[in-house]
Amino acid sequence: MLLRLACYCYVALSAIFLATAKPVVLDWDLMYTSAKPDGKNERRVIGVNGQWPPPVIYVDVGDTLTINANNKLDEPTSLHTHGFFQNGTNYYDGAVGATECGIPPNGSYTYRMNITQSGTYWIHSHYKAQYVDGLRTPLISRAAAEHYKYDEEVVLMLEAWYNRNSHDINDQLLSTSEAIRLKSFLPTTLVNSRGGSDVNVTKLTFTPGKKYRLRLLNVSGTGMIRFGIENHMLDVIELDGVDSEIKTVPSIQLSAGQRASVLVTAKDNVDYNYAYHADIFTDMQAGVERAELPYTGVVEYAPNAPLIAPTVIGHNTINTTMTWDFFDDIDMVPIDKRPSPGVNKWLPLEVRTAIYDDRREHMAFNNRTYSPPLVPSLITALTTGYQGWYPDVYGYKTYPVILDHLEDVEVAIFNMDTNSHPFHIHGHNFFIIVRGTVDKNPKNRKEAVGFPMRRDTITVPPLSYALVRFKADNPGIWMMHCHMQFHNEQGLALTFVEAPFQIINDTKLPDQMLKNCQALGIPTSGNAMGLKGLDLANDAHGPYPLAGF
Repeated sequence: MLLRLACYCYVALSAIFLATAKPVVLDWDLMYTSAKPDGKNERRVIGVNGQWPPPVIYVDVGDTLTINANNKLDEPTSLHTHGFFQNGTNYYDGAVGATECGIPPNGSYTYRMNITQSGTYWIHSHYKAQYVDGLRTPLISRAAAEHYKYDEEVVLMLEAWYNRNSHDINDQLLSTSEAIRLKSFLPTTLVNSRGGSDVNVTKLTFTPGKKYRLRLLNVSGTGMIRFGIENHMLDVIELDGVDSEIKTVPSIQLSAGQRASVLVTAKDNVDYNYAYHADIFTDMQAGVERAELPYTGVVEYAPNAPLIAPTVIGHNTINTTMTWDFFDDIDMVPIDKRPSPGVNKWLPLEVRTAIYDDRREHMAFNNRTYSPPLVPSLITALTTGYQGWYPDVYGYKTYPVILDHLEDVEVAIFNMDTNSHPFHIHGHNFFIIVRGTVDKNPKNRKEAVGFPMRRDTITVPPLSYALVRFKADNPGIWMMHCHMQFHNEQGLALTFVEAPFQIINDTKLPDQMLKNCQALGIPTSGNAMGLKGLDLANDAHGPYPLAGF
C-alpha cells in the first residue's frame, strides 16, 4: 500500500511538473549600440534588439529555452550558457573552435536547451573576448521548491568594466613591446551595468526585518570582486548553481565566472543606511598595476537616514567590517550530497606565465598554449571515425585530453604564477578535493570532509594548488580554461574529448551549424586542419617559452 501511494505521489508530482513546464522563446538580434554605463564614458557595446544591457533571463526547471540568435555584428559571435551541462546538446555549448564555428555576420543560430538545473547562471559570447564588450546577461533558473525561505530576491551582476573594446585590450596584452604590454589600465565597477559616482543608480532598498536572497554574479573579463554590506552578515547558500548548507561570512570574493547566492536579514529599524562593497582586486590581472579598487553603493532603509560607510584613502579601505580573506569553498557542504569520484585518470597541470619565442607573454598549462583549431573539435570527433580516439587529430594547440566514458578524472592544478586564476570547466562541475600551497607546507593543506562541494569555476590563488575531480559521464567536447578571458586568449585552456565513440553514436549536428561553418569558409569534416585523418604535417606546435623569462 505504501509503495503504491509513493508511486501515485511520484506520478502526481511529475504530472504537476510537466503541466507547469513551458517553452521560453527569445528572438535576439545581436547588434552594436552605444552606452555610458559609468555615467561619463560612452563606448560601443553589444546589445540585444538595440538595447543594452541584454535582458535578464528567467526560467523554471522543466522549461525549454530557445534563443533565436541573429548576428548583426561585423564579426562572428556565439552564446554560451555558463554552467549548463548541455547533456546531449554539446553543439549548443557555444564554444567557438570547440563545439561550433560561430555565427557568421548576417547569420543565425538557434540554441535549444532543456532546463534541468536550478540556480544562478549566465549567458555570454564565447568568441574570443567578445563578452567583455557587453554581450552577457544573468540566467536565473528557479527550482520547483527552494531549500531556504526568503522574502525577496535581488540579482546583482558585478563587473570590472573597461572603457576600451576587447580587441584593443587583447592586442595590448599580446604586444611584442614590453612598454605597451605593461602600460597600466584599470577597470571601474558596474553593478547591473550601472556605475560611476551617482550611487542612486546602484542603490539597494531594504525593508526592516525582511530576508533577501542576493544572487551575485561576477561577469568580468578580468578581476576578482569582493561583495559585502557594512554591519550585515552574509549566509552563503549557493555556489555556481549548487545549493549548500549555510556558511556565514562578512564578505565574499567572486572570481570572473563565479556566482553565489547569499541570504541577508535586514535590520529591524530604519536608523541608518549602510554602504555595500563591490570592490575590484586586480590580483588576477597580469601586466597592470596591482591594486584594490574600492566601490561602495548604498543599502537604503530610509531616504534621510545617516550612512554608515568605510573610509577610503587612495586605494585603501579602512574602518570597515569587510575583509579580503580568501573565501574558502572547500569547507562548504552541498545540499545534494554526492560521493566524490575516484581516480582512474590523473591530469597534472602546471600553470605558468612567460615570454615565449614569439616575444609575447603567454599563459599555458604545462607550457602548451591553446589556440582554436580551424575545424571545431566536435566536427573532428564526428568525421574522423576511429581516429577520433587519437589526440593528434584535434591539433596540438587545442591541448586535447581523451577521456573514456564514465572515467573518474582527477585534475591537479598547480598555479606557479603570482596571480590567481579562476578555472572553468564546461559540461561538468568540479568536486573540490584538496587545496594547498605549492611549497607543500602541511599547515596550508586542506582536504574536503565527507561529501565535497561542487562548482564549475574554481579559484586557485598564487603559488597554490587544487585537486578537483569529475566523472566523464557527459560525452562531448568540453573546454577547461581560465575565465580571466584575456588569459584564455593568451593560451590558458585545454580541451577534454570525452567518450569519442559515444559522441559519434549519439550526436547529429544541426544543419544550421554546418551552414554557418560553410559561410565562414570552415571545412565541415576532417581533422583540426580540415584534412584527412592524421595528415597534420603543418600543425603548429609553438610558441615555446624562452629560458629565463
